[in-house]
Amino acid sequence: MTNFIYIQYLILFLNTVNSLNCNLPSFENLNVQSDFDLKQFLGIWYEIKWLPSEPHNESDIWRDYYQSFQLEDSSSHTLQVPGKARLLNQEKCFSFGPWTIIANNSAKMIVQKKSLNTQTFLNWPYYILQTDYKNYALIYACTSENYTLSNPCLHPAVWVFSRTTTLSTVYMTEVDDYMTNILCINLTELEITPHDGEACYSLSNICDKNLVLLIFLFLTSIIKKEREFI
Repeated sequence: MTNFIYIQYLILFLNTVNSLNCNLPSFENLNVQSDFDLKQFLGIWYEIKWLPSEPHNESDIWRDYYQSFQLEDSSSHTLQVPGKARLLNQEKCFSFGPWTIIANNSAKMIVQKKSLNTQTFLNWPYYILQTDYKNYALIYACTSENYTLSNPCLHPAVWVFSRTTTLSTVYMTEVDDYMTNILCINLTELEITPHDGEACYSLSNICDKNLVLLIFLFLTSIIKKEREFI
């Protein structure tokens, strides 16, 4: 057990050293997931860990966090991404978003807004760097104002997602190596998202929303056909 702990600290130390010797990349020089398939990417993703812009007290950390990536409609390349989470010692989950994400350029997306009720357009680059669709996804964004893709991002945001509330060591190691060696991220700055309470994800809620969308599309197609016959 002592040797195992020693090895863990050694790996953490080496990752920290590597991140210090790394050249921060610009977005235009990043490789995103090749042959990206948006339809396979849709659905529920649980946040495993993330890079915050500032330190958090434990009471402020969002727990049991997930987001649901959904097409706005069947012919759109705009995503509506609602989510839920809870705070420490709170029984009920709260909803946030939905984020509006433009997904018309493969894995290179843009976060347009983080709420439908806001008039503020963010236009953050939001890149799916790695995913196998079934297990994990690594997402990299830039929250710097007036950011240009040719420059390194001074205020990056990173999310490690999983299709479940945990992520196996095999995938985590791969993602950690990428963040350290390519994104120049010190892994000690990442925060783990706790999944220690009752899940905020409700299958029935998602199904209800999808059912409403399907009914809407069905009725729209019927009306369109009726007009063609008139």
